[in-house]
This record gives sequence, structure tokens and C-alpha cells, in this order.
Amino acid sequence: MEQSYHFFLALHLYSLYASGFLMFFYLILTQGNFKTEFIFIRRIRLFLPIYNTFLAFMLFTGLLLLAMRKFQMNLHFWLMIASWILILVLAIFHFAQFKKARKIRRYIAFRWMSFLILFCEILLLFLPFVLKKYL
Repeated sequence: MEQSYHFFLALHLYSLYASGFLMFFYLILTQGNFKTEFIFIRRIRLFLPIYNTFLAFMLFTGLLLLAMRKFQMNLHFWLMIASWILILVLAIFHFAQFKKARKIRRYIAFRWMSFLILFCEILLLFLPFVLKKYL
């Protein structure tokens, strides 16, 4: 049981690091220069499934770890769950803004909003670990 817990804890931490990297990469992808509208849209549409897969994997490993701890909750776990929910809500809002920008073909406002949303997502991802020292 102890070995399984440490294995899934490592998977969870690696999924957090990978998600942080993907958030940063998505930020660069949305802020970078592009030659045509088609290339910009294609890059984002190819990237989003990978990004969402890691968000789902992060949730899955977190729930597995919580089950191994017999669902004993503390403030840190509630903070991680709340952060993940906020990240998911922001990701959904971000995708809705992408669809809206694609429909009206105005990407300047989308790029600015994308920067703000992804910056907030990165902060939310690492917030529970920063606050763990103080809880």
C-alpha cells in the first residue's frame, strides 16, 4: 500500500509539473507571432487535447491519492480541489473566448485575455504548494 501511494504521488506531482509546463507553453503559443490565421488556429486546436488530458490526469491521480488516504480531508486538500475547479472553469472560459474570437476573426483581444487567464491558471496551479508552508 505504501509503495502504491508513493508511486501515485510521484505521478501526481509529475502531472502537476507537466501541466505547469503546458500552461506556460500555451501562453507562449497564444502570444507568439503567426503568419496566417489558419496556423494560429491549427496550433491551438492541436494543443488543447494534450492540455486537457493532463488536467484530467491531474484530477484522476489526485482522487486516487485521496482514496488511498481514506478520504481524510484537511484544508490543503480542499485548497487543491478548489484550485483545480477554478483552473477548469478558466480553461472552459478560455476555450469559449477562443471560439468567439475565431468566429469574429479578432485575435488581439483574445491574446490579451489569454495572457490574463493563463497567468491566473499558473498561479492557481502552484498556490496550494506555496500556501502549504503557512497552513
